Amino acid sequence: MPTYPEYRALVPPLSANLHKGQGGRVGILGGSSDYTGAPYFSAMAALRLGADLCHIICDEDAATAIKSYSPDLIVHPHIKIRAANAAQDKKASNAIWAQTFDEINSLLTRVHVLVVGPGLSRDKGMLQTAKHAIEFAKDQDMPIVIDADGLFLIQNEPEIIQGYKKVVLTPNLVEFDRLCNVMKVDTNNENAELPAVQRLSQALGGVIVIQKGKADVISDGQKVQYVNSEGGLKRSGGQGDILTGVVATSLAWGLAYQKDVWQHSHVVPQEEIAMTACFGACVITRECSRLAFEKHRRALQSSDVLAEIGPFFHLFYEKPRAKATWTQAIYG
Repeated sequence: MPTYPEYRALVPPLSANLHKGQGGRVGILGGSSDYTGAPYFSAMAALRLGADLCHIICDEDAATAIKSYSPDLIVHPHIKIRAANAAQDKKASNAIWAQTFDEINSLLTRVHVLVVGPGLSRDKGMLQTAKHAIEFAKDQDMPIVIDADGLFLIQNEPEIIQGYKKVVLTPNLVEFDRLCNVMKVDTNNENAELPAVQRLSQALGGVIVIQKGKADVISDGQKVQYVNSEGGLKRSGGQGDILTGVVATSLAWGLAYQKDVWQHSHVVPQEEIAMTACFGACVITRECSRLAFEKHRRALQSSDVLAEIGPFFHLFYEKPRAKATWTQAIYG
């Protein structure tokens, strides 16, 4: 598994030599009229970990609510479901969608990582927009994190991401079983040579899969990593969205590391950057959940987990412990 010093090496230094944006620019596509909290949790997790900027692309009916949650978020009401549905004819509707896609394309050229799914819903127009954004991000060679109803899209059209190795899927138990069923991966075969998460990754052409559960199991089709550090025992809505934000920032840092945005010693090989980023993101999210649970127990909400990211990461990273083990970094 990746070592703690390897993940630590991906973290940009807090330096006057870096300018705004080099610490990570994340785009989140989600936020329907019914679900406005999920993109907030992903975005705030990305920012609290250390991303410089976070853009939320959402339905116009969700924008006001999401903007009201925090002035730190940059919210773009580019998805106009109501207007497209109310258009007088197909030509007018197509013009609205063309403008939507143009605006999204322009925005995605300014971010490092795209997150698809938090609060997306299964509305046909929202899913259509997500599909377009994924295809455009692939053309930009951009890392993509897909969660929640973004996984519903992949479940129905797995060819969208087939073979694109810069995709990270973050399914929970139910979502994982559905993806395995679609890709004909037998999860009940106890005699299988490889774990199901590895076989699912291989079936999808080497995308990274983070199988969330009692332990988080991560595979890129070649390697399998287990994150079994203790987490919180309260399952509140939004904690999965927090993980997607932490993964997104970690991947953005990996890109900056790969491009030598700051001077470093290249201790993490290029082919291991994404898996290292995902492993560290799972560790951080689980520990922040545990810390929040210790304080709030059954009353825990996802906003409590968000509040732990900054203080924990300060201890996790800022102490001079370059040779620490994961256990020492988490609990020491």
